Amino acid sequence: MHRWWAPYQTVAAAALVVWSLLPVGAPRDVAFVVVGLIGVAAMVVGIRIHRPAAALAWYLVAAGQLVMVAGDAMFSWYRHVLGVEPFPSPADLVYLSAYPLLVGGLVLLVRARRAGPDPVGRLEAAIATSALGLLVYVFVAEPILLAGDPPVPTALALGYPLVDVVVVAALARLSLAPGARPAAYQLLVTSTILLLVADVVFSFTYGESLGSWLDALWLMSYLLAGAAALHPSMRHVGRPATTSARLTRWRMAGMVLAGLVAPSIESAEILTGREHDTWPVRVGFLVVVGLTLRRMYVAVQHSERAVRQRQAVQVALAHQASHDDLTGVANRSATIATIEEALVRAQADGGIVGLLFLDIDHFKAVNDTYGHAAGDQVLQHVTERARASVRATDLVGRVGGDEIVVLVDAPPSEEVLHQVAQRVLDAVRSPLRVRGRDLVVSASVGVALCHDGAVAADVLLQEADAAAYRAKSAGRGRVEVFDDELRRHLRETAELEVAIRHGLAAGDFVMHYQPIVDVGSGDVVGYEALARWDRPGHGVLAPAEFIPLAEQSSLIRDVGRWGLVEACGQIARWDAEGRSPVTVAVNISGRHLASPAVVDDVEVALSMTGVDPRRLVLEITETTFVHHPEAPARLQALRDLGVGVSIDDFGTGYTSIGRMQDLPASTLKIDRSLVAPATERGRRLLELVVHAAHATGLAVVAEGVETAEQLEAVRATGCDLVQGFHLAHPLPVDRLDVPRAPVPA
Repeated sequence: MHRWWAPYQTVAAAALVVWSLLPVGAPRDVAFVVVGLIGVAAMVVGIRIHRPAAALAWYLVAAGQLVMVAGDAMFSWYRHVLGVEPFPSPADLVYLSAYPLLVGGLVLLVRARRAGPDPVGRLEAAIATSALGLLVYVFVAEPILLAGDPPVPTALALGYPLVDVVVVAALARLSLAPGARPAAYQLLVTSTILLLVADVVFSFTYGESLGSWLDALWLMSYLLAGAAALHPSMRHVGRPATTSARLTRWRMAGMVLAGLVAPSIESAEILTGREHDTWPVRVGFLVVVGLTLRRMYVAVQHSERAVRQRQAVQVALAHQASHDDLTGVANRSATIATIEEALVRAQADGGIVGLLFLDIDHFKAVNDTYGHAAGDQVLQHVTERARASVRATDLVGRVGGDEIVVLVDAPPSEEVLHQVAQRVLDAVRSPLRVRGRDLVVSASVGVALCHDGAVAADVLLQEADAAAYRAKSAGRGRVEVFDDELRRHLRETAELEVAIRHGLAAGDFVMHYQPIVDVGSGDVVGYEALARWDRPGHGVLAPAEFIPLAEQSSLIRDVGRWGLVEACGQIARWDAEGRSPVTVAVNISGRHLASPAVVDDVEVALSMTGVDPRRLVLEITETTFVHHPEAPARLQALRDLGVGVSIDDFGTGYTSIGRMQDLPASTLKIDRSLVAPATERGRRLLELVVHAAHATGLAVVAEGVETAEQLEAVRATGCDLVQGFHLAHPLPVDRLDVPRAPVPA
């Protein structure tokens, strides 16, 4: 709260008490003027302190109060200095000139708080003003007109109720319009209401026997206006409203009361026997009723508009819930639901349901080369061309990142379905303009069809996906149809996935270890841990028989976590047995490395076994850097744990020798394809790679050494470590001869 607020309350209360205690006469009238000036001064100080947006409105209200106080001073001068109380007098003109200033301030506040046109506020204010104007005319203005006084006194006498009616109109606009109603707003409205009450009571009684009470109301009006301006919330009074006025029950009650004014006047005339001029009452009644009917019509319009807007929002939400934001086609859930509906119809009428599965070829390369915005445009173009290539009754949906499906409902035959797929593929192949460049993209299209609705929607989608995968494997940019061979493959794949999960849980997976030998000393310095699956009924399976499938799902993470824990556990067991401290290398797949959880998986394995991180080496294939751009950052995080990182199969990917210095690795493992050649050119290439790795601080392991000649060639290049069948085959741990650590003398 501002520092002026509390002192002002004290001063205002004290001034009001002092005024009330003074005897009637000049001292009290002087105090009246002083108290009024305190209220005006408080308004000016509040405006200058808080600097509201609608400052002019507040200044006009303050000016109106100042003019009123000036009128009070002039009237007191006539009464106590000149000893007369003339009517009319210049003081009356001063009083009346204050009201336009006050009304102007209120109107400016209304405009400042209005965010746009406000016909509702104008109608409701007009209703309230018309009803009050009718009362003022019947009980104040009409008696003045019938009194037969001279024109000037009559005009001034009519001026007071007239300006009060105008103030009521402005106050009604301010009170009925939407907007914030902070403390300053409430104080200002209360101040204006007190002013009107005092004026109306004075008009009816001419101040007889109520002079002190009426003066107290005027003074409180002055002081409350000053309090409103000093309150910190006054800067919010002139802010535009963020909501619209609603037809509440209180507003309805107010309109009903306004409509009852004219009948009440007529009833009072009948009961009291006092005659009035009836035509103003009837005209006033018609005006109030007409305005009320107009207000109700506007309320009905608003209600209808709100219903339409709500319906539009519901339609938009329903569309958003069932459509892809990027392409505008059906999303995955809506697509599957539509496929299910088509299958139900096919089951009822024996028709065919066809499904095309489009997988955009090399879509990741588009994103990596031109940016994701370009990739989004490609998706939009592909879906637009797919929709243009099929019937309006066919559905195009997006079920994944670059996976588009087309539901062809009731195709005449499989041949027609294949023609539709080829037409879509040809449309996608046409050059498209993306971010100022001409691009040519292709897609691998899988086709699946169902007779009599005999399969579930997700199964049909899976079949079309499998056909698209075969099209991609067969060279991309072609159409493949799901057949019995693919169905058998899917069944076997599903069974294999279940078996892998069961094998991990049952402990059917084991590690075989292949020694890594120091070229110079011939000592075993480490082992590569190679997973094997002792599958019941099938024997021991090599990684090539289950890792490719695991890499297509989250299974690869499960296998990877098992391998980390198993390898670290074996290191701990060897240490407990007093074996020589060797390193163990574990293969981490690219998909596992792409997961942010890989760092946690390594940390968990190390903490569970208590193994020194330097004893664990993680082997990552060179091609991982091509398919997973996040790999360098993830490997650096692993290196920060203290583990070693070995780049496996170097020479099979696209990593240039110049990039070796940027690899977050400790070891380079050269692929057998560079070790095997016995030509002079092959030896020079191997020597170049070894020297380049040493220049960047990497140790070099030559894998796949299968002959004595290859071992000698590797030794001649300066390679550090070797691994291969010539030295040892991978063996289970119980067949390894790990030397014991030397006992200190």
